[in-house]
Amino acid sequence: MAQIATPNAGKYGLGAVVEFALRAPAKVLAIVLAFHLIVWTILPVLVCPNLQLDLVEDLALGKEWQLGYWKHPPLPWWVADALYRLTNQIEVVYLLGPLAVVACLYVVWLLARRLVGPIEALIAVLALEGIHFYNYSAVKFGHDQMQLPFWALTGLFLYRGIVDQRARDWLLAGAALAFAFWSKYAAFALAGSIGLFLLVDPLARRAWRTPGPYLMAFAFAVVIAPNLWWLVDGGFLPFRYVDQRARVATHWYQLIVFPLQWTASQVFFLSPAIGLLAILHSRALRHPAPAPDSEAAFARRYVTMLAFGPFAVTTFVALVLGRLPVAMWGYPLWSFAPLAVLMWSRPLLNVARLRLFAGTALAILVTIPVIYGADQLFEPAVRDRPKATEFPGRLVADTVTRAFRDRTGLPLVYVGGDEFIANNVAVYSSDRPHVVVQGQPALSPWVDLDDLRRRGSVIIWGEGEIGMPPARFAAAFPGAQLQPPLVLPRQTRFQVRPVQVHYAIVPPRL
Repeated sequence: MAQIATPNAGKYGLGAVVEFALRAPAKVLAIVLAFHLIVWTILPVLVCPNLQLDLVEDLALGKEWQLGYWKHPPLPWWVADALYRLTNQIEVVYLLGPLAVVACLYVVWLLARRLVGPIEALIAVLALEGIHFYNYSAVKFGHDQMQLPFWALTGLFLYRGIVDQRARDWLLAGAALAFAFWSKYAAFALAGSIGLFLLVDPLARRAWRTPGPYLMAFAFAVVIAPNLWWLVDGGFLPFRYVDQRARVATHWYQLIVFPLQWTASQVFFLSPAIGLLAILHSRALRHPAPAPDSEAAFARRYVTMLAFGPFAVTTFVALVLGRLPVAMWGYPLWSFAPLAVLMWSRPLLNVARLRLFAGTALAILVTIPVIYGADQLFEPAVRDRPKATEFPGRLVADTVTRAFRDRTGLPLVYVGGDEFIANNVAVYSSDRPHVVVQGQPALSPWVDLDDLRRRGSVIIWGEGEIGMPPARFAAAFPGAQLQPPLVLPRQTRFQVRPVQVHYAIVPPRL
C-alpha cells in the first residue's frame, strides 16, 4: 500500500476534493458511480431522438426469448426485453449500459480495496472512467456491455475462492463465468487465461487438491448447459457471424501488421487511463517484491493475469488464425489493468500529484459527456452522414404499419428486410411485429412460415435498391407488392439529406 503524504491538502477547490477523498474514499466512489449512472442514462435520452443501433436490436429481438441467436448469446436481449416489459418505456433501455458499467466498477473496487487499500482502489476505478468502453460507448447496451460485470465478478470470486478456500466463492466464480458466456462468447479469453493460470501458478495449482476447481466447473456447466445445448443443436451458428467479422490475412505481412494494428487500437482506447496513471507515476517506483509464497505476491500475479491474460489469449488466437480482431472486442479486457499497474508501480500520493489527478479525473468525468452531447446534436452541421440516432424510426414504423392495416385490415405481425430498419419497425410500431432477420427465416426460428404467409408481412429496405423488392427477399416473401418509397426527414435541426426507405406489402393468404 502506498504511503500518503498529503498534509494540509487544502480547504477549498481541488485541495478540498483530495482531503475528502482521503478521508472518505467509499463516499467519493458512491458519488462518482451515481454521477456516472445518472448522466450516462439521461444524456442519451435527451440528445438521441431515435434509439441507438444496438438498443433497437435489443428490443426487436429480445422479446423472442430464444436460448441463442444467430449472432450472439441471448442474455443482453433478455434483460432489455424484461426491463421494457416491466416499465413499458422504450427509453428505459438507456439505463442498462451505464448500470452494467457501474456494477463492473464497483466489483473492481471490492477486489482492489482488499489488495491495495481504499485510496488506490479509488484511483483504479477513476482511471477506468477515462476509457471509452466505460463511458462514451456504454450507452449502446448490448453484448459488449453485458460482459463487464460478469468478467469482474469472476475475477473477484475466483480470488476469494483460491485465497479464502470457500466453496461458495468457487461456485459463484463458475456461475459468473458462465453468465459472461451467456453475454458474449468472447469470454473464452477469460476462461483460457484462468485455466492457464490455475495450471501454471504455483500457489493456484494447490487449489486442484481441493474441491474448489471442480465446484467451479460444476457451476459453470450447470449454468451454461442450455445455451451449450442450443449451440450444438444449431451448428454453432454464432461462430459463423464472428468468422465473417474478423478480417482474414491474405498476405504474409498481415500476420505481423494485424497484431500491431489490434494492439494499437487498444492502446488508443486506454490512452486516457494511461495518462491519468502517469500523473501519479512520473518516475519508476516499483513496489518492493513480496515474498514469492506470500498472498501479496500471489495477488500481484493474479491481477496481472486478469489485466493482460485475456488480451494475450485473444491476440494469440487471432495470430494463429490469421485474423484481425475487431477493435471493440477489447471491450471487457481492461477492467483490472489500472489495478495491475498500481500493484507493480508505487504511485506518488502527495498533495500536488493528487490535486492534478483529481482535476484531470473531474475534467474527464465532465468533458466526455459534453463531447457526446455535442457530437449527437451538432455533428450534422459539419458532416452529413446517416446516424442511427437521427433515423425517423417512429415515423417509418407508423407509416408502414398504417399502410399495412389500410391494405389488409389486419395488424402487422411480421416485418423483414434490412436489419436496422426492420428492427425500428418492430420497436416503434404499435403492433410490435416479429422480425424476420435479414429477410431470412433460417435466422429467425421464432417465425412459422405458414403463419407468416397466412398473416402477411412487410419487407423493408434502405436507399440504393429501387424497383421491385431485392432478390434476396423473394423466396421468403412471394407476391410482395411494392409501395411508393418513403422520403422522410432525419431527426436533426440542420439541413441534411433525407432518409429514403423502400417497402413492400405481402398480402395475407387467409
